[in-house]
Amino acid sequence: MDIAEEQLEKIRFTIEVQFREQLVRRAEFPFLQSIGLKDIFQGFTNPDGTYLGMLHLVWSSGKTWRSSWIDTHEEGEDLIRKIYREKPEDTEKLISIHHLIEIQRQQRVNVEHEMEHLLENGDLLWN
Repeated sequence: MDIAEEQLEKIRFTIEVQFREQLVRRAEFPFLQSIGLKDIFQGFTNPDGTYLGMLHLVWSSGKTWRSSWIDTHEEGEDLIRKIYREKPEDTEKLISIHHLIEIQRQQRVNVEHEMEHLLENGDLLWN
């Protein structure tokens, strides 16, 4: 089913308002741009399967998220890939480093818990 352009604009406006309201309520929202998340993409389809478009929110300097709509899913994916390729940081490397640091932290916590357990039970041998 094709939607008239004017009707599509009204639907997109309503969707965007609702999406932004939900986004603002999330606990991590105030920190998104400070952790490097400057682009948010979300595709929308109505119940009969008609693709309504992909909303693209971009953090602009100041305190605003600019929005634009992408008409096709393919165009949206192309833009996502382009933004990903042009990022100055290597996301996989950052995730890998974070994962390694988290594993090391968890190992330290486990050792501390084990020491506490041994001390509580009197099983720790002092030489």
